[in-house]
Amino acid sequence: MKPRYPSICSAVLRASLTATLLFAAAVCPAQDKVKGWLNWRGPAQTGASAETGLPKTLGARNGRWQLQLKGRGTPVIANGRVYTLGYRGTGKALEEVLICVKESDGSVIWEKTFPHFLTDIIYHRFALGSPTIDPETGNVFAMMSAGQICSWTPEGELRWQHASMAEFGRLVFPNGRTGSVSLTDELAVMHMTTSGWGPQGPARDRFFAFDKDTGECVWACTPGGPPKDISYSRPLIAQSNGREVAYAGLSGGHMACVDARTGKPLWRFPMCTGGMSSTAVLYKDTVIAIHGKENLDTSTGGRMVAIKTGTEPKPGEKQLVLGKEHEVWRNELTAFTSSPVLVGNRVYVTNATGDLCCVNADTGEILWKHKLAPDQIHASPAYGDGHLYVPMNNGKFFIVKPTDVGATVVAEKQLGGNCLGAPAICNGRVYVHTTEALYCFVGPGGSDLAAAPKAAPQKPGPATQLQIIPADVLVHLGENVPYRVRSKDAFGATVTDLAAGDITWAGKLPKGVTIKNGMLSVPADASPGVVVLKATAGDLTGTARLRIVRSGAYTDNFEDVKLQPHPKEEGVKFGKPRPYWIGANLKWEVRELDGHRVLARTLDRPLFQRTISMIGDPRQTNYTMTVDVRSDGNRRIMSAGGMINQRYAIILKGNHQQLEITSNEELIKENVRFRWKAGKWYRLKSRVDVNPDGSGVVRAKAWQRDEPEPEGWLLEVDVPNVTRSGSPGLYGFTPQSRFRVYLDNVTITPNK
Repeated sequence: MKPRYPSICSAVLRASLTATLLFAAAVCPAQDKVKGWLNWRGPAQTGASAETGLPKTLGARNGRWQLQLKGRGTPVIANGRVYTLGYRGTGKALEEVLICVKESDGSVIWEKTFPHFLTDIIYHRFALGSPTIDPETGNVFAMMSAGQICSWTPEGELRWQHASMAEFGRLVFPNGRTGSVSLTDELAVMHMTTSGWGPQGPARDRFFAFDKDTGECVWACTPGGPPKDISYSRPLIAQSNGREVAYAGLSGGHMACVDARTGKPLWRFPMCTGGMSSTAVLYKDTVIAIHGKENLDTSTGGRMVAIKTGTEPKPGEKQLVLGKEHEVWRNELTAFTSSPVLVGNRVYVTNATGDLCCVNADTGEILWKHKLAPDQIHASPAYGDGHLYVPMNNGKFFIVKPTDVGATVVAEKQLGGNCLGAPAICNGRVYVHTTEALYCFVGPGGSDLAAAPKAAPQKPGPATQLQIIPADVLVHLGENVPYRVRSKDAFGATVTDLAAGDITWAGKLPKGVTIKNGMLSVPADASPGVVVLKATAGDLTGTARLRIVRSGAYTDNFEDVKLQPHPKEEGVKFGKPRPYWIGANLKWEVRELDGHRVLARTLDRPLFQRTISMIGDPRQTNYTMTVDVRSDGNRRIMSAGGMINQRYAIILKGNHQQLEITSNEELIKENVRFRWKAGKWYRLKSRVDVNPDGSGVVRAKAWQRDEPEPEGWLLEVDVPNVTRSGSPGLYGFTPQSRFRVYLDNVTITPNK
């Protein structure tokens, strides 16, 4: 296909990009206070910039710099500062880093470090995500590899933090995909695969929204089915039919749309048999998505699809499942996690075989392919000043000038390490982060589009629902929680904040727990549990989830658990695990064994042979923990059981006949020989000590339960950057789901 006016192709592209950015300004929060490249896909969420004066060469030039920090994501830039995630060190000393540097020379302004814990990440796949900057305040938001969801001031002061594994049941995976937070005017929105409590117990990809200022959970929703692979597709924020919505690919192979103000799932479009990690782009009335898994309706792998937006369930209807009639076009392009760039009516993407591709956004026609590398995995291109800036997996970095008939490489450079993120563009500079360094390439600088005026907020309609904040909260005994309630219209817009006296509360609260004038009070002697709170104001209602856990010393031997006939095993009685445990229901059950009630690992979940269940408060610190462990099996095959103490796993491994302390298979995994037999009870004890300099020691011992406790510790692991707090938890692993492992007599005592 030949362009009609080849000589002015770049001008046409720039005019189209101008229109794209103006359109995007109507669907994104206005950037009227903080300037820069504020999220990993740029000001219009398209991977494109309207700047001119960008670098056209990659050789030595005044102002160019690089920072020796390993990374796998994309930096963001705000008001002369560059923020990026990285990691440094090896083995036990590895730590993740959020760093802030000057855009002028890369000199460090401040940094925050995070020890690794309880992850399956392999091959140092850390920092595979990007920070996000609030355009109103300059505050920084990010999710770390171990699951901390955090917000900082521009000066690096921590504003709020969530431990997503202990609070919401975030599941961990070897690939380390943590993604990026999206921001609305009020909320920080993200999605992750979780297994929590109650209706959120089954493993699913879920959206969570947090108040940008307070960190309170405002809503959570489950828009898709079971996970098939982890997804880190960043939510694309837009407007649709008067709603603020979020689009994202899910770990179950669906593209989903949810109401960004309330979390109501609007629709999902099934696409493939695996997780979708590429971030979509919005073009006119379609959302364009790409994946690299096997398609649902063919035996082929990979596809780019344009899905018609605007479809919504009618009042009272559940989430819609879209079909072929909502597919505007498709093509055969394949990308595993690389995300497309939208410039006017052209989509640029790097596919799995290392080609840079150009697609007509109106028809889906592939206009051309240009080979740049043998393959491409995660890295994505960016666009600015008439050129594409394209990092490839093998570390090659290209500047490419596109037309409608092909592409011309105007510069290329072999960078150190591999490229897995996307370039960022700001103030005449182009940044790219590799697994070795953060590079900054400098151009002469030029003009940029002025930000489009922010659209006037629409007047809300009649109130149809209530929203309770926090919508999902963890509290420990002796803690109080203030609640606030606001009314919402049918499109999620806030109508009014309600006075505490206008709200009637209901919910089966544990004994001693009260809520009065919006303040929930949990006495220190109350019982832990879970509650679904219901607020009523007139004919409007809303609900919120409350989880109350112990903190400090306690003992649990399960003798008070009521048993009932097992639905699947005749003659067997069972009871459910504690409802306030995270990720425990259907994976553990209480059974009778030798006249006592014990916790037994279930065997009917072959996809989840390993279980980590958090049972307490992630703020808990400085404690000693014991648990009794027993495994079925024989001399050749046994299961494994143990505990989580302050974010370290202490495990009796049956098949290996070992006592092990671990936080990550490749970083902290130390063990000692310990012979134990099937059918016998053993006591496992652990303790974590933190030194004044931030280092620490994780200690463990094990012995046959009916014998005296041995002196000293059997295994001690020195940790350079020890975690200072963490929820206690329980561990079970049943290889091939053949033999149960049992736990009993859980005790937690403060260290002396």
